Amino acid sequence: MRTAFFAFVFVASLSWAAHGWAQTPDPPVSQIIAQSDEALEQHDVNKAVALVSQALTRHPGDERLQLQQARILVYQKRDREAIEKVGAVLSKNPGSRDAKLTLAQIYGYREDYKKSNALYRELLAASPGDEAAAVGLIHNLVLQDKRQQARDELQKALQLHPNSLRLQQYGDYLQPGAAAGRESVPELLHRVQGGGTFFSDNAGNRSLYLSQGVTYDLGRNLTSRFRMDESSLWKTGSQTVTVLSGAEELRVRPNKYFAVRGSGGFVRFADNTSEPTYSGDVDIYPARGLLLSGGYSRFPILPTFDAVQFDLLAGGWHGRADYRAHGFSFSSSVYFTHYTDGNDAEREYGELMKWFGSGPFSLGGGYAFRHIHFDQPLAHGYFSPDQYWSHLGEAGVRVRAGRIYRAEVLGYFGAERQDLGTYTPAGEVLVRNEFLLRQWELNLNYSHFSLAQATGAFHADMVSAAVVFRF
Repeated sequence: MRTAFFAFVFVASLSWAAHGWAQTPDPPVSQIIAQSDEALEQHDVNKAVALVSQALTRHPGDERLQLQQARILVYQKRDREAIEKVGAVLSKNPGSRDAKLTLAQIYGYREDYKKSNALYRELLAASPGDEAAAVGLIHNLVLQDKRQQARDELQKALQLHPNSLRLQQYGDYLQPGAAAGRESVPELLHRVQGGGTFFSDNAGNRSLYLSQGVTYDLGRNLTSRFRMDESSLWKTGSQTVTVLSGAEELRVRPNKYFAVRGSGGFVRFADNTSEPTYSGDVDIYPARGLLLSGGYSRFPILPTFDAVQFDLLAGGWHGRADYRAHGFSFSSSVYFTHYTDGNDAEREYGELMKWFGSGPFSLGGGYAFRHIHFDQPLAHGYFSPDQYWSHLGEAGVRVRAGRIYRAEVLGYFGAERQDLGTYTPAGEVLVRNEFLLRQWELNLNYSHFSLAQATGAFHADMVSAAVVFRF
């Protein structure tokens, strides 16, 4: 027996497709389809039918309007008529991608997965980057309880659409150990996480950072994240000082192109002085795989025992650009911050990476850049050069062992330069390990640095561990 869920999925899927059809040179048709979708969302079927019927008198034979009619018929549970309507479109235009996608969705709604899957695979064979077809096929395979096949299709789709929220939701659902046999992929993803990081450098600075957090989806487009941190810092031969901080963040994403994030919290320094912290960001997704982000934030500066004595905070604007597709990634960020000790800083970072291979073993290569500038070289426990540059080549290897283990080793090798000095050799090695068991995830990481750190030292080691439970 078909459930209300199937109807919802069908309506949502075809709304997505309808927006794709609307991207044509004919604005009136685009507007009518959007209005018709809105009427269906408000359960006003008569209005949706009238809008499309009137539009067809002005645009007789328009394929997009005929497919919208089919969608309305499905909403009315008149599936056979909807199939006939799509069939009529295909008889005139056998190569219509939108008609095939609509027909595949109708068959999926009717639980005729054999026909539905065949159409989705036909669309993917013609265009491997067809995200709607990939989502439809994965959805069908999940409903058929063919989880391994769904994972295989998901892996291929995520390589082409790494920022797709819908694909990421299926990825969370298809994690090893997730409950099987449900009718739908859950829209809510909750996570509890705890971990710690130990840092040590050759200048005698030591720190232990402990954190706990909860991420909770409050709805389809609203996510809440709470985090508490405890930072213990000391130097060789000194006592330990502890700083506590916490923050609550809300993220709203009304559509696939736009999201807003805001957070508020506090920091309590070692002398029991408390200060507010906050941030606000806007995320824009203008194209597939591309993220543009910018905002303002106020946060504590806690690299060393010495820095804690000044109760330092920094605030300012920041921006980020990130692009990922087909094993290639590019990221860059910029920060303009003012410190409460009167200093001002400018930072730019950039990195690009290309991975080759998508199976259990892959190799990668890339480049990383960093530039730091401070107005004043203050001795306040943090690295504050007049000018600093680093240029590092990057090489890496990824290993996957079945469903329970993933590893990544990255090496950065190049040169760095501070102020008026000459370039000197620099490098960094990172080893990441991830273990997955049902709803549990364990991360064990190690890093060795032979380049400038926030503490002002040029050699350091860092070990971190984190445990995540998803529910």
